[in-house]
Amino acid sequence: MGLNSSAILAHYKKVLFVVFGLVLSTQAFAIKDGMVDSTISPDVVKIDQAKYLGTPLDKNIVLLDEKGNEFTLGDQMGKPLILLFSYYTCDGVCEVLNKYLANRLKELEESRPDRDYRALTISFDKKDTVESMMHFGHHKVGVPEELKDRWKLSVLKNPEDIERLTDSLGVRYFWSYRDRVFVHPNAFIFITPKGRVARYLLGAEFTVEDLNLALIDADWEKISQAGRVIDILAGACFSYNYEEGKYTLNYTLVVGLISLLSGIGITLFAFKVKINKKKKTGV
Repeated sequence: MGLNSSAILAHYKKVLFVVFGLVLSTQAFAIKDGMVDSTISPDVVKIDQAKYLGTPLDKNIVLLDEKGNEFTLGDQMGKPLILLFSYYTCDGVCEVLNKYLANRLKELEESRPDRDYRALTISFDKKDTVESMMHFGHHKVGVPEELKDRWKLSVLKNPEDIERLTDSLGVRYFWSYRDRVFVHPNAFIFITPKGRVARYLLGAEFTVEDLNLALIDADWEKISQAGRVIDILAGACFSYNYEEGKYTLNYTLVVGLISLLSGIGITLFAFKVKINKKKKTGV
């Protein structure tokens, strides 16, 4: 018995649905693996910041530095940590981002030499080695001498840890076959001394003050003990804009704070005038 037109249409709808599902699942797997066609929108690498803030990092992940020495993520904890994901055969944005970080850190050293932190560049490319990292460091972006105590370039010792680490931070990337480059987030990730995600700064546009505020956010685990009032006020007066990945001045709070301080000042002035009058009159 032949199929009627309705049955045929229903059959092809099911076939198309299955094919479409397979395509989507293949793309999703490829994005996770970092290998998809360049027709995929770069929006897929956008980080859902609100979802990943506060996420703890695996402190046992082992990395290699430029000399091939092993260290763990946990070894980098205890201070605010700046993470930057790159790949060392990159001829474009990775070089720009690392140089930008170097310039902002040098400015921070000049303006806030007391600011304690560490910085770590990690490759997400499974093909990167200590050799490709050394070439990147020596011929493209050398860590400035004055920052070598604070900043390292690194590769993951076990390539299978790359996906686990990037997934935990919301960092996705893919390979563009057409352009022969990785498309990836241009994000600087700030980690607290206890190893949790505190903040993301996006792109090479942030100022040294943005950098300082992000480090303050990361360091807030210590502020209650250290009692750094200036840091607390700085963090309170600036609000983080998730859409732009930047800090913006909290005008309402600033105006309120100015009004409060003005009121206190006027009260103290009036009190002082009253005391002086009493002294003069002897009353």
